[in-house]
Amino acid sequence: MSYRNNHYTHIHDTWDDALANRLSPLEALVYRSNRLGEDHRITPTGGGSTSLKVIEKDPVSGQPVEVIWIKSAGTDLKTSRRSQFSPLYQERLMALRHHYQRLRRANTRPTASEPFKAATFNRAAPAPSVDTPLHALMPYAHVNHIHPCAAIAVGACKNSRALTQRIWGHTMLWVPRARPGFEQGIPLQAAWNRNPDAKGALLAGNGIATWSDDNRLCYRQTLDIIEAASRYIAARDKGDKTFGGPRHSDLSAPTRQNVLKRILPFLTDLISDGNPVVGTVESVPEVMRFVNSVDAPRLAAKGVACLHHLRHTKLKPLYIPWNPEGDTLETLKQKLEQGVARYRDTRRGRAGSSTQGEVPAVCLIPGVGLIALGQSKKGSRLTAEAYQNAIEVMRCAEAIDAYVGLSAQEAQLLDSL
Repeated sequence: MSYRNNHYTHIHDTWDDALANRLSPLEALVYRSNRLGEDHRITPTGGGSTSLKVIEKDPVSGQPVEVIWIKSAGTDLKTSRRSQFSPLYQERLMALRHHYQRLRRANTRPTASEPFKAATFNRAAPAPSVDTPLHALMPYAHVNHIHPCAAIAVGACKNSRALTQRIWGHTMLWVPRARPGFEQGIPLQAAWNRNPDAKGALLAGNGIATWSDDNRLCYRQTLDIIEAASRYIAARDKGDKTFGGPRHSDLSAPTRQNVLKRILPFLTDLISDGNPVVGTVESVPEVMRFVNSVDAPRLAAKGVACLHHLRHTKLKPLYIPWNPEGDTLETLKQKLEQGVARYRDTRRGRAGSSTQGEVPAVCLIPGVGLIALGQSKKGSRLTAEAYQNAIEVMRCAEAIDAYVGLSAQEAQLLDSL
Protein backbone atom coordinates (compact mmCIF):
# COMPACT_ATOMS: atom_id res chain seq x y z
CA MET A 1 0.00 0.00 0.00
CA SER A 2 2.31 2.71 -1.27
CA TYR A 3 1.66 5.14 -4.12
CA ARG A 4 4.95 6.89 -4.73
CA ASN A 5 5.81 9.35 -7.52
CA ASN A 6 2.40 10.94 -7.01
CA HIS A 7 0.53 7.97 -8.48
CA TYR A 8 -2.69 8.90 -6.75
CA THR A 9 -5.94 8.67 -8.70
CA HIS A 10 -8.45 9.76 -6.05
CA ILE A 11 -6.59 12.44 -4.08
CA HIS A 12 -3.71 14.84 -4.70
CA ASP A 13 -0.26 15.11 -3.10
CA THR A 14 0.31 18.86 -2.69
CA TRP A 15 3.42 18.65 -0.50
CA ASP A 16 6.29 20.98 -1.45
CA ASP A 17 9.59 19.66 -0.07
CA ALA A 18 11.48 22.85 -0.86
CA LEU A 19 9.04 24.90 1.19
CA ALA A 20 8.50 22.41 4.02
CA ASN A 21 12.24 21.90 4.59
CA ARG A 22 12.71 25.61 5.35
CA LEU A 23 10.15 25.62 8.15
CA SER A 24 10.60 25.30 11.90
CA PRO A 25 9.06 22.19 13.50
CA LEU A 26 5.94 24.05 14.59
CA GLU A 27 5.63 25.83 11.24
CA ALA A 28 5.94 22.44 9.55
CA LEU A 29 3.06 21.15 11.69
CA VAL A 30 0.91 24.05 10.48
CA TYR A 31 2.00 23.31 6.90
CA ARG A 32 1.02 19.63 7.21
CA SER A 33 -2.31 20.62 8.73
CA ASN A 34 -3.09 23.07 5.93
CA ARG A 35 -2.24 20.49 3.26
CA LEU A 36 -4.57 17.93 4.85
CA GLY A 37 -7.38 20.45 5.33
CA GLU A 38 -7.38 21.90 1.82
CA ASP A 39 -8.98 18.78 0.29
CA HIS A 40 -12.46 17.88 1.59
CA ARG A 41 -11.93 14.32 0.39
CA ILE A 42 -9.29 14.10 3.13
CA THR A 43 -11.15 15.87 5.90
CA PRO A 44 -14.20 18.19 6.05
CA THR A 45 -14.38 21.75 7.30
CA GLY A 46 -13.58 21.85 11.01
CA GLY A 47 -12.76 18.14 11.15
CA GLY A 48 -9.61 16.33 12.17
CA SER A 49 -6.58 17.14 14.29
CA THR A 50 -2.80 17.06 13.96
CA SER A 51 0.04 17.07 16.45
CA LEU A 52 3.79 17.34 16.97
CA LYS A 53 5.97 16.23 19.90
CA VAL A 54 9.13 18.27 20.55
CA ILE A 55 11.58 18.99 23.38
CA GLU A 56 11.24 22.46 24.88
CA LYS A 57 12.56 24.31 27.91
CA ASP A 58 10.18 24.23 30.86
CA PRO A 59 9.50 27.87 31.81
CA VAL A 60 9.32 26.94 35.51
CA SER A 61 12.12 24.42 36.04
CA GLY A 62 14.32 25.45 33.14
CA GLN A 63 14.75 21.77 32.29
CA PRO A 64 14.09 20.22 28.88
CA VAL A 65 10.65 18.56 28.71
CA GLU A 66 8.65 16.85 25.98
CA VAL A 67 5.76 18.99 24.76
CA ILE A 68 2.96 17.98 22.40
CA TRP A 69 1.50 20.68 20.18
CA ILE A 70 -2.00 19.83 19.02
CA LYS A 71 -4.68 21.59 16.99
CA SER A 72 -7.06 23.43 19.26
CA ALA A 73 -10.74 22.56 19.52
CA GLY A 74 -13.09 24.10 16.99
CA THR A 75 -10.48 25.21 14.46
CA ASP A 76 -10.14 24.20 10.83
CA LEU A 77 -7.06 22.41 9.48
CA LYS A 78 -7.20 24.28 6.17
CA THR A 79 -6.96 27.71 7.76
CA SER A 80 -5.16 26.86 11.00
CA ARG A 81 -2.35 29.11 12.18
CA ARG A 82 0.41 28.68 14.76
CA SER A 83 -1.68 30.45 17.42
CA GLN A 84 -4.39 27.80 17.02
CA PHE A 85 -2.22 24.96 18.34
CA SER A 86 -2.12 24.16 22.04
CA PRO A 87 1.03 22.96 23.88
CA LEU A 88 0.73 20.38 26.66
CA TYR A 89 3.17 18.45 28.82
CA GLN A 90 3.46 15.01 27.22
CA GLU A 91 4.51 13.35 30.48
CA ARG A 92 1.48 14.73 32.31
CA LEU A 93 -0.86 13.52 29.56
CA MET A 94 0.60 10.04 29.86
CA ALA A 95 0.06 10.17 33.63
CA LEU A 96 -3.56 11.23 33.04
CA ARG A 97 -4.09 7.90 31.33
CA HIS A 98 -3.82 6.16 34.70
CA HIS A 99 -5.99 8.81 36.37
CA TYR A 100 -8.66 8.26 33.74
CA GLN A 101 -8.56 4.48 34.23
CA ARG A 102 -9.05 4.93 37.98
CA LEU A 103 -12.08 7.12 37.34
CA ARG A 104 -13.53 4.55 34.96
CA ARG A 105 -13.06 1.77 37.52
CA ALA A 106 -15.02 3.99 39.92
CA ASN A 107 -17.74 4.22 37.23
CA THR A 108 -17.07 7.94 36.73
CA ARG A 109 -16.78 9.50 33.27
CA PRO A 110 -14.99 12.87 33.25
CA THR A 111 -15.84 15.43 30.57
CA ALA A 112 -13.70 15.13 27.48
CA SER A 113 -11.62 18.26 28.08
CA GLU A 114 -11.54 18.27 31.88
CA PRO A 115 -8.31 16.24 32.37
CA PHE A 116 -6.25 18.32 29.92
CA LYS A 117 -6.16 21.38 32.18
CA ALA A 118 -3.61 19.68 34.42
CA ALA A 119 -1.29 19.16 31.45
CA THR A 120 -1.37 22.69 30.04
CA PHE A 121 2.09 24.00 29.10
CA ASN A 122 0.80 27.50 28.30
CA ARG A 123 -2.33 28.60 30.15
CA ALA A 124 -3.00 31.31 27.57
CA ALA A 125 -3.31 28.75 24.77
CA PRO A 126 -6.73 27.70 23.45
CA ALA A 127 -8.36 24.46 24.58
CA PRO A 128 -6.87 21.43 22.79
CA SER A 129 -8.74 18.96 20.60
CA VAL A 130 -10.93 16.38 22.32
CA ASP A 131 -8.79 13.77 20.52
CA THR A 132 -5.62 14.82 22.39
CA PRO A 133 -5.17 11.41 24.13
CA LEU A 134 -5.16 9.65 20.76
CA HIS A 135 -2.16 11.79 19.76
CA ALA A 136 -0.38 11.63 23.09
CA LEU A 137 -0.60 7.84 23.48
CA MET A 138 1.04 7.10 20.12
CA PRO A 139 4.85 7.12 20.52
CA TYR A 140 5.59 9.14 17.39
CA ALA A 141 6.57 12.74 16.76
CA HIS A 142 3.85 13.33 14.16
CA VAL A 143 0.23 12.14 14.29
CA ASN A 144 -2.76 12.88 12.01
CA HIS A 145 -6.39 12.22 12.81
CA ILE A 146 -8.80 12.95 9.94
CA HIS A 147 -12.23 12.06 8.54
CA PRO A 148 -12.02 10.95 4.89
CA CYS A 149 -15.33 9.64 3.54
CA ALA A 150 -13.76 6.54 1.97
CA ALA A 151 -12.27 5.38 5.28
CA ILE A 152 -15.29 6.38 7.37
CA ALA A 153 -17.35 4.23 4.99
CA VAL A 154 -15.22 1.18 5.77
CA GLY A 155 -15.79 1.84 9.47
CA ALA A 156 -19.53 2.12 8.78
CA CYS A 157 -19.78 -1.33 7.19
CA LYS A 158 -21.38 -4.35 8.80
CA ASN A 159 -18.12 -6.26 8.27
CA SER A 160 -15.85 -3.34 9.07
CA ARG A 161 -13.07 -5.27 10.78
CA ALA A 162 -12.75 -7.87 8.02
CA LEU A 163 -12.77 -5.17 5.35
CA THR A 164 -10.01 -3.28 7.16
CA GLN A 165 -7.80 -6.35 6.91
CA ARG A 166 -8.79 -6.96 3.27
CA ILE A 167 -8.08 -3.41 2.11
CA TRP A 168 -5.00 -2.49 4.13
CA GLY A 169 -3.65 -5.75 5.51
CA HIS A 170 -1.38 -5.71 8.56
CA THR A 171 -0.47 -2.04 8.00
CA MET A 172 -3.79 -0.87 9.47
CA LEU A 173 -5.23 -1.34 12.96
CA TRP A 174 -8.97 -1.49 13.67
CA VAL A 175 -10.49 0.21 16.72
CA PRO A 176 -14.24 -0.12 17.49
CA ARG A 177 -16.57 2.82 18.04
CA ALA A 178 -15.83 4.73 21.22
CA ARG A 179 -15.99 8.25 22.62
CA PRO A 180 -13.08 10.43 21.49
CA GLY A 181 -10.49 10.95 24.18
CA PHE A 182 -9.01 8.29 26.44
CA GLU A 183 -11.89 5.90 25.70
CA GLN A 184 -10.64 5.69 22.12
CA GLY A 185 -6.96 6.44 22.71
CA ILE A 186 -6.35 3.58 25.15
CA PRO A 187 -7.75 0.84 22.84
CA LEU A 188 -5.71 2.36 19.99
CA GLN A 189 -2.55 2.17 22.07
CA ALA A 190 -3.34 -1.44 23.02
CA ALA A 191 -3.90 -2.36 19.36
CA TRP A 192 -0.59 -0.74 18.40
CA ASN A 193 1.23 -2.62 21.17
CA ARG A 194 0.07 -5.84 19.49
CA ASN A 195 1.19 -4.63 16.04
CA PRO A 196 3.82 -1.87 16.32
CA ASP A 197 4.59 -2.09 12.58
CA ALA A 198 1.18 -0.65 11.70
CA LYS A 199 1.16 2.70 9.87
CA GLY A 200 -2.33 3.76 10.83
CA ALA A 201 -5.66 2.83 12.37
CA LEU A 202 -9.28 2.83 11.31
CA LEU A 203 -11.26 4.40 14.15
CA ALA A 204 -14.81 3.20 13.55
CA GLY A 205 -17.12 6.21 13.70
CA ASN A 206 -14.23 8.67 13.96
CA GLY A 207 -12.06 8.47 10.85
CA ILE A 208 -8.44 7.35 10.73
CA ALA A 209 -5.19 8.03 12.54
CA THR A 210 -1.68 7.86 11.08
CA TRP A 211 1.73 8.42 12.60
CA SER A 212 5.43 8.71 11.85
CA ASP A 213 8.61 10.28 13.15
CA ASP A 214 8.90 12.08 9.81
CA ASN A 215 6.52 14.95 9.04
CA ARG A 216 6.27 14.35 5.28
CA LEU A 217 5.95 10.58 5.69
CA CYS A 218 3.06 11.09 8.14
CA TYR A 219 1.31 13.10 5.42
CA ARG A 220 2.05 10.56 2.69
CA GLN A 221 0.90 7.60 4.79
CA THR A 222 -2.41 9.38 5.29
CA LEU A 223 -2.79 9.77 1.52
CA ASP A 224 -1.82 6.12 0.95
CA ILE A 225 -4.52 4.91 3.33
CA ILE A 226 -7.20 7.04 1.67
CA GLU A 227 -6.08 6.02 -1.82
CA ALA A 228 -6.23 2.31 -0.97
CA ALA A 229 -9.80 2.59 0.37
CA SER A 230 -10.88 4.77 -2.55
CA ARG A 231 -9.55 2.31 -5.12
CA TYR A 232 -11.21 -0.63 -3.41
CA ILE A 233 -14.56 1.17 -3.36
CA ALA A 234 -14.28 2.49 -6.93
CA ALA A 235 -13.71 -1.03 -8.24
CA ARG A 236 -17.06 -2.04 -6.73
CA ASP A 237 -19.12 1.04 -7.57
CA LYS A 238 -22.72 0.14 -8.38
CA GLY A 239 -23.20 2.72 -11.10
CA ASP A 240 -26.88 3.11 -12.04
CA LYS A 241 -27.81 0.73 -9.21
CA THR A 242 -26.32 3.00 -6.56
CA PHE A 243 -28.78 3.43 -3.67
CA GLY A 244 -31.02 0.84 -5.31
CA GLY A 245 -31.44 2.96 -8.44
CA PRO A 246 -33.79 5.93 -9.01
CA ARG A 247 -37.39 6.03 -7.80
CA HIS A 248 -38.09 9.68 -8.65
CA SER A 249 -36.84 12.27 -11.13
CA ASP A 250 -35.58 15.81 -10.56
CA LEU A 251 -38.01 18.65 -10.91
CA SER A 252 -37.07 21.14 -13.61
CA ALA A 253 -34.99 24.04 -12.33
CA PRO A 254 -37.84 26.60 -12.59
CA THR A 255 -40.29 24.23 -10.89
CA ARG A 256 -37.81 23.45 -8.13
CA GLN A 257 -37.22 27.15 -7.51
CA ASN A 258 -40.95 27.77 -7.30
CA VAL A 259 -41.39 24.89 -4.84
CA LEU A 260 -38.52 26.14 -2.67
CA LYS A 261 -39.88 29.68 -2.72
CA ARG A 262 -43.12 28.36 -1.27
CA ILE A 263 -41.86 25.78 1.22
CA LEU A 264 -38.68 27.30 2.68
CA PRO A 265 -40.48 29.99 4.72
CA PHE A 266 -43.09 27.40 5.69
CA LEU A 267 -40.45 24.91 6.86
CA THR A 268 -38.33 27.41 8.77
CA ASP A 269 -41.44 28.71 10.50
CA LEU A 270 -42.35 25.15 11.52
CA ILE A 271 -39.07 24.59 13.34
CA SER A 272 -38.08 28.08 14.45
CA ASP A 273 -39.83 28.25 17.87
CA GLY A 274 -39.19 31.98 17.69
CA ASN A 275 -35.46 31.56 16.96
CA PRO A 276 -33.80 32.58 13.69
CA VAL A 277 -33.50 29.72 11.18
CA VAL A 278 -31.50 29.90 7.96
CA GLY A 279 -31.74 27.31 5.20
CA THR A 280 -29.12 26.14 2.72
CA VAL A 281 -30.35 24.15 -0.28
CA GLU A 282 -28.20 21.60 -2.12
CA SER A 283 -29.33 20.00 -5.37
CA VAL A 284 -26.01 18.85 -6.86
CA PRO A 285 -26.17 15.54 -8.78
CA GLU A 286 -24.78 13.48 -5.88
CA VAL A 287 -27.49 14.79 -3.55
CA MET A 288 -30.27 14.34 -6.10
CA ARG A 289 -29.19 10.76 -6.85
CA PHE A 290 -29.62 10.00 -3.15
CA VAL A 291 -32.88 11.82 -2.37
CA ASN A 292 -34.51 10.42 -5.53
CA SER A 293 -33.36 6.85 -4.91
CA VAL A 294 -35.14 3.69 -3.86
CA ASP A 295 -32.92 3.28 -0.78
CA ALA A 296 -32.97 6.87 0.49
CA PRO A 297 -35.71 6.28 3.12
CA ARG A 298 -33.98 3.13 4.42
CA LEU A 299 -30.51 4.64 4.61
CA ALA A 300 -31.64 7.98 6.05
CA ALA A 301 -33.37 6.07 8.84
CA LYS A 302 -30.11 4.36 9.78
CA GLY A 303 -28.57 7.66 10.86
CA VAL A 304 -25.12 9.07 10.22
CA ALA A 305 -22.02 7.02 11.03
CA CYS A 306 -19.46 9.61 12.13
CA LEU A 307 -19.23 11.90 15.15
CA HIS A 308 -18.15 14.86 13.01
CA HIS A 309 -21.29 14.50 10.87
CA LEU A 310 -23.46 13.98 13.96
CA ARG A 311 -22.38 17.29 15.46
CA HIS A 312 -23.76 19.17 12.46
CA THR A 313 -26.61 17.06 11.09
CA LYS A 314 -28.11 15.34 14.16
CA LEU A 315 -28.45 11.60 14.01
CA LYS A 316 -31.17 11.36 11.34
CA PRO A 317 -32.59 13.72 8.74
CA LEU A 318 -36.25 14.36 8.11
CA TYR A 319 -37.06 12.43 4.94
CA ILE A 320 -40.29 13.53 3.27
CA PRO A 321 -42.00 10.78 1.18
CA TRP A 322 -43.28 13.24 -1.43
CA ASN A 323 -43.79 12.18 -5.04
CA PRO A 324 -42.57 15.03 -7.28
CA GLU A 325 -44.20 13.43 -10.32
CA GLY A 326 -47.71 13.44 -8.88
CA ASP A 327 -48.15 15.05 -5.47
CA THR A 328 -49.18 18.69 -5.11
CA LEU A 329 -47.44 21.50 -3.28
CA GLU A 330 -50.14 21.44 -0.64
CA THR A 331 -49.47 17.75 -0.12
CA LEU A 332 -45.79 18.57 0.40
CA LYS A 333 -46.68 21.16 3.04
CA GLN A 334 -48.90 18.67 4.83
CA LYS A 335 -46.13 16.05 4.80
CA LEU A 336 -43.62 18.59 6.11
CA GLU A 337 -45.96 19.57 8.95
CA GLN A 338 -46.63 15.92 9.82
CA GLY A 339 -42.95 15.02 9.51
CA VAL A 340 -41.73 17.80 11.81
CA ALA A 341 -44.40 16.86 14.37
CA ARG A 342 -43.30 13.20 14.32
CA TYR A 343 -39.65 14.24 14.56
CA ARG A 344 -40.43 16.30 17.66
CA ASP A 345 -42.50 13.54 19.25
CA THR A 346 -39.81 10.93 18.65
CA ARG A 347 -37.06 13.04 20.20
CA ARG A 348 -38.95 14.83 22.95
CA GLY A 349 -37.56 13.92 26.34
CA ARG A 350 -34.04 13.19 25.06
CA ALA A 351 -33.15 16.58 23.72
CA GLY A 352 -30.59 17.48 26.37
CA SER A 353 -27.75 17.89 23.89
CA SER A 354 -26.89 20.04 20.93
CA THR A 355 -27.27 17.38 18.26
CA GLN A 356 -30.23 15.47 19.64
CA GLY A 357 -32.65 18.40 19.74
CA GLU A 358 -36.31 18.15 18.89
CA VAL A 359 -36.22 19.67 15.38
CA PRO A 360 -34.41 18.37 12.29
CA ALA A 361 -31.21 19.92 10.96
CA VAL A 362 -31.57 18.28 7.53
CA CYS A 363 -34.65 17.79 5.39
CA LEU A 364 -34.59 15.53 2.29
CA ILE A 365 -37.25 15.97 -0.40
CA PRO A 366 -37.36 13.85 -3.60
CA GLY A 367 -37.17 15.97 -6.72
CA VAL A 368 -36.13 19.02 -4.69
CA GLY A 369 -32.94 18.15 -2.81
CA LEU A 370 -31.38 18.65 0.61
CA ILE A 371 -32.35 21.52 2.89
CA ALA A 372 -29.92 22.16 5.74
CA LEU A 373 -31.21 24.27 8.62
CA GLY A 374 -29.22 26.29 11.12
CA GLN A 375 -29.19 29.44 13.22
CA SER A 376 -26.81 31.15 10.78
CA LYS A 377 -25.85 30.89 7.13
CA LYS A 378 -22.45 29.51 8.07
CA GLY A 379 -24.05 26.92 10.34
CA SER A 380 -26.48 25.73 7.70
CA ARG A 381 -23.70 25.53 5.11
CA LEU A 382 -21.61 23.37 7.41
CA THR A 383 -24.65 21.16 8.02
CA ALA A 384 -25.19 20.83 4.26
CA GLU A 385 -21.54 19.90 3.74
CA ALA A 386 -21.64 17.36 6.56
CA TYR A 387 -24.72 15.60 5.25
CA GLN A 388 -23.31 15.52 1.72
CA ASN A 389 -20.31 13.75 3.25
CA ALA A 390 -22.70 11.39 5.06
CA ILE A 391 -24.35 10.57 1.72
CA GLU A 392 -20.95 9.76 0.25
CA VAL A 393 -20.18 7.50 3.22
CA MET A 394 -23.45 5.64 2.63
CA ARG A 395 -22.69 5.28 -1.08
CA CYS A 396 -19.24 3.87 -0.42
CA ALA A 397 -20.35 1.53 2.35
CA GLU A 398 -23.25 0.13 0.32
CA ALA A 399 -20.91 -0.43 -2.62
CA ILE A 400 -18.68 -2.80 -0.64
CA ASP A 401 -20.93 -4.14 2.14
CA ALA A 402 -23.97 -3.03 4.17
CA TYR A 403 -24.11 0.41 5.77
CA VAL A 404 -24.49 0.66 9.57
CA GLY A 405 -25.18 4.05 11.15
CA LEU A 406 -24.77 5.07 14.77
CA SER A 407 -27.38 3.75 17.15
CA ALA A 408 -29.38 6.22 19.24
CA GLN A 409 -27.43 5.11 22.31
CA GLU A 410 -24.06 5.60 20.58
CA ALA A 411 -25.13 9.01 19.32
CA GLN A 412 -26.25 10.12 22.77
CA LEU A 413 -22.98 8.94 24.31
CA LEU A 414 -20.85 10.63 21.66
CA ASP A 415 -22.84 13.82 21.89
CA SER A 416 -22.24 14.08 25.64
CA LEU A 417 -18.70 15.30 24.97
